[in-house]
Amino acid sequence: MEIGQTLPELKEQVAEMLNIEAADVDVEAPLGELGVDSLNIVELILIVEQLYPNVMDPDALTFDEHTTLAQMDEQLVESSVEV
Repeated sequence: MEIGQTLPELKEQVAEMLNIEAADVDVEAPLGELGVDSLNIVELILIVEQLYPNVMDPDALTFDEHTTLAQMDEQLVESSVEV
């Protein structure tokens, strides 16, 4: 899996989760600015588990309301293993 390969799908899923148009999701904007709150985090984790099933150590990932979708995608791809 390459960086950027999953980002468009992640963007679509986040837009759906927030009930906004995908065009309104800036992958360089912090999650908090997109409207992601603590209640959305659980749903976001489920989305991430589906899009990035090969993450070696999910506990080593660090993202919060200041993390962008692009940064999140990069972390997840880099921590994934090829199967």
